[in-house]
Amino acid sequence: MKRSQYLLWLLLACTPALSVAGQPPLAPVHPVTDDYFGTKVIDNYRWMENLNDPQMQRWMKGQADYTRATLDALPGYPELLTRIDELNSSEPAEVTDVQLVAGRYYSLRTPHDAQSPKLYVRDGVRGEDRLLVDPERIPAANDKSHYSIHSYRPSPDGRYIAYNVSSGGSEQSTLHIFDVQAGKDLPQSLANVSGDAPWWRDGSSFFYERRQELPAGTPPSEKYKNEYVALHVTGRNFDADPRIIGNGVSTAFKLDPVEYPEIVTSSNSHYAIAMISPGSDPRLRIYAAPVASIKDSKTAWRAVAASYDDQFIAGDDTDHPIIALAGDTLYWLSRKHAPRGELLKLDLSRPDSKPETVIAQGKLPISAVYAGRDAIFWRVNDAGANSIHRLRLAKDAQAETLALPYPGDVADVSTDVAGDAVALFVSSYLRSPAYLDVDAQTGKLTNDGLQPAGPYDKPNDLAVDEVKVKSWDGTLVPLSIVHRKGIKLDGSSTAMITGYGAYGVSVSPFYVPGMQSWYDHAQVFAFAHVRGGGEYGEAWHLAGYKATKPNTWKDFIACAQYLVDHKYTNPHKLFGWAQSAGGILLGRAIEERPDLFAVAVDRVPLTDTLRFETTANGPDNVPEFGSVKDKEGFEALYTMSSYAHVLDGAKYPPILIYGGANDQRVPAWEPAKLAARLQAASASGKPVLLRVDYDAGHTGLDATRAQSDRDIADMLAFALWQTGDPAFQPKH
Repeated sequence: MKRSQYLLWLLLACTPALSVAGQPPLAPVHPVTDDYFGTKVIDNYRWMENLNDPQMQRWMKGQADYTRATLDALPGYPELLTRIDELNSSEPAEVTDVQLVAGRYYSLRTPHDAQSPKLYVRDGVRGEDRLLVDPERIPAANDKSHYSIHSYRPSPDGRYIAYNVSSGGSEQSTLHIFDVQAGKDLPQSLANVSGDAPWWRDGSSFFYERRQELPAGTPPSEKYKNEYVALHVTGRNFDADPRIIGNGVSTAFKLDPVEYPEIVTSSNSHYAIAMISPGSDPRLRIYAAPVASIKDSKTAWRAVAASYDDQFIAGDDTDHPIIALAGDTLYWLSRKHAPRGELLKLDLSRPDSKPETVIAQGKLPISAVYAGRDAIFWRVNDAGANSIHRLRLAKDAQAETLALPYPGDVADVSTDVAGDAVALFVSSYLRSPAYLDVDAQTGKLTNDGLQPAGPYDKPNDLAVDEVKVKSWDGTLVPLSIVHRKGIKLDGSSTAMITGYGAYGVSVSPFYVPGMQSWYDHAQVFAFAHVRGGGEYGEAWHLAGYKATKPNTWKDFIACAQYLVDHKYTNPHKLFGWAQSAGGILLGRAIEERPDLFAVAVDRVPLTDTLRFETTANGPDNVPEFGSVKDKEGFEALYTMSSYAHVLDGAKYPPILIYGGANDQRVPAWEPAKLAARLQAASASGKPVLLRVDYDAGHTGLDATRAQSDRDIADMLAFALWQTGDPAFQPKH
């Protein structure tokens, strides 16, 4: 996970709400009744799913304007926003997405006075940073959207950079090729691409993933189907690129429309790996072929795992690699015979080679594997905090654990297959993230200076309590409680609690300077490691998905109750927030226990799970949540739908709901429908606000610094007002 995503986890943490003149516009009710296997479900706001409907546009704009006016009118808001800007710009630069190639250190860096990450390179870890690509220079004079580098990949020789740029947080990327020697882009570019661009080892060509072109009127659920991988030769027109794998493309194996193809290469390997994913299902199909043989769809691929039930399954967080190429040897994380994972290897240069176990299953789950030139590295997850381990590839080498200099989580690993350089991205509850260098001989970890330090990076007034909470069925759920030192456990403190619980993604330790804006006013920030995540491996994930999904929000409720029972806070001071698929957790928690939370913030939440399958991202998520096309799937989706379980006359806590107009993962109508339903149903008299950002996408992805600052200010101010902070009470 990139550092900007850690900032985001907090940046998505709190908001202001107060009464201003007038009221938000009421949403018309146009009931639609669906019959699912004999169960009738009434949807009063189906009409909102057409975001181009002028009535919907007027309603959403009216809601957004009302929310903006409400938040801006809070007395403490201007000072809070200024403080957040001070904190977030206190570091000389924020560094993310470090890539090491042939001794060069590439990174996305946001200087303290910039709005968006820019692409830099330095020669060696101590070299001077040199600007390559600045997305802030892309917009035309009449273009109000901001542009962001969505991903990038340098060629092995450093001559070119293939990078994707999207606007307004839309994740709708255009591929460009930057000529480092010339200092400008090549004239060829290509829209509608996704993923990275892995290069051939000679730097002459790269692979890229592209989405299908759809005619107007095509249902949104078709958008991400039939993706394919093509091969591009630098300098050639993209129209001449042959398709390599995809639905109806390769003669070696077939793909269904919903399967996603990807090719992985390494500059020190003669082989390329084709990975086929069924979407949110973490399992993969894997094939291998010599890079030089890959010319078109007739490539002869060797099946390493021809079915999803074969050797491969993803780690605890599907954003992290489960395969690694070290020369012509393929390493991978398998759970076929080891539920917590084992590392296997295969010599691709020998047609008769068989998989061998390299690292056996341990007591804790393996979550990712990485390859350097002379070693492989892997992470081991313990309740969200990942340790790092190494096996040098020399004969008779033994596996070793690399000791962090302070308690934390190894969130990512960058290696250079052309040398010994390794950069570990390490986060902690008690200090800002940093990049640590690994001594090739001793394994000692030291700060390599890639992330420059700021004045708020190491607060000395915070502590963390790690506890286990008994959930409804007796399962012990980890809860991390960060708090000010010397806190009085008398129930008087304001506390924030967050969780996620989906896809096997863990809630891991993090701290960023902007978090001080919460601790300026409050005492506690708690992280619930609920089922559905990957804190204890795939079994923990499977205990909170589809039919077992209720465990996710019931674990969250148990953790929130623990904070009250042990006097960290009380129900009048407890603030819950979540985002994206975490919206299931938060929505169902406040519906089952509206008395437990003083305030809630639900950011780009998945709320109407019964209708999610109709969206662009819906088919991809069927393996995680289920499908309404079968009875068992419907029952699971209905149970987890917060939209379907809003009750007329219930006294819900105040809630701020976020939507991104350019969101491709959870369309803006999902949060909009929940807001409309709660505004009509809640009898508490507490505000239900819908905040819409028309230059943003999903969960703050690719947001500018100003947008991030505003996000934090909105969330914090709303929570502080509703929990009684004197500085945020409206003046009548």
